[in-house]
Amino acid sequence: MIIYQPDAMAGVTSITPPPGKSRRESLVIQGRSWRTISRFADVGPYTFLIQVAVDQTEYRELITGLAWILILSIPLAGLLAAAAGYWMSGRALYPIHQITEATNSIDGPSLSRRLPLLGTNDELDRLSATINRMLSRIATSYERIAQFTADASHELRTPVALIRSNAELLLMEPGSSPGMLRGLADILSESTYMTRLIGDLLTLARSGNEDASIPMELLELNESVRGILDRARAQAMLRNIKLEYLPQDQVVPLLGNQAMVERILMILIDNAVRYTSPGGRIWIETWVTAEHCGFAVHDTGIGIAQSHHEHIFERFFRVDSARTPRDGGSGLGLSIAKSLVEIHKGTIQLESEIGEGARFEIAFARADIVHGVTTEHQLTH
Repeated sequence: MIIYQPDAMAGVTSITPPPGKSRRESLVIQGRSWRTISRFADVGPYTFLIQVAVDQTEYRELITGLAWILILSIPLAGLLAAAAGYWMSGRALYPIHQITEATNSIDGPSLSRRLPLLGTNDELDRLSATINRMLSRIATSYERIAQFTADASHELRTPVALIRSNAELLLMEPGSSPGMLRGLADILSESTYMTRLIGDLLTLARSGNEDASIPMELLELNESVRGILDRARAQAMLRNIKLEYLPQDQVVPLLGNQAMVERILMILIDNAVRYTSPGGRIWIETWVTAEHCGFAVHDTGIGIAQSHHEHIFERFFRVDSARTPRDGGSGLGLSIAKSLVEIHKGTIQLESEIGEGARFEIAFARADIVHGVTTEHQLTH
């Protein structure tokens, strides 16, 4: 029988512990949580079961609420930590990105540019200062090499011209022996090759240094092509090659240098004639789109392997199977063409396979798109 029981424990079920030991239990009765301790106690001849219970409902609700808060807040805290880490890393790496972008934008013609200094005198600022000093040394060396190339090429022009003129005069002398004539012909051939090489070296030495002083004018590309068409056809006829011109049927406006544009075209035609077999064909076509215009030179020549496409515009690069020192070329023509195209902010692309000919396409920005003028009216009236 129950001797005493508080009203709050009225619903707590009695739990019998083992003899001589106490027993602890957690119970949920009618939606409330209880923590109970039960133990037998001997008092005289009587044995009593003493049971104590503590209502832990509010404590359990607090623990459950905290658990849910942790479950929901940990992912959110993780996302916030990741976002904060990304922002902090981006802020910390931003100066490095600036240095990388500025360094990648510096090339030969823009060696005068320098990396920005923030004045913080930290590691990155000192790195930028070091790179700037290195760029200054490179710029000085680059200018010396360009100046030496220009000076040497200029100084070589006079003696080579003298050798060539003397060889031509001696070839016209009557009574020369066949051996002498062959020797003079070789001298004349080599001096012609050297004259072309020196001219190409001068062009390369000057390219990139006089871009701002190059006069630009409004051109109509079809007319520029027609201006050199007779020369191109005469050159092709010497090797029994048929040259066709496929003009664009609308105005092709370009802001450029007339002589340079014609030089680009002649280099590509000369290249096509040199590596197209007699009886082959060469096409010149002009084209225009909404934003760009240009021309293409396509031949039925020996073609260029895919592995050589990325090197074909390098100075003095030759494809061993086709280009030899005796083919009349210096290995500088395509490099010069590319530099002249870049002066006009244009692009040059090659499509070619061995045995399937080659197609060089030059693209420029349309003058009316760049400058917003009605060039069709100006060029046709």
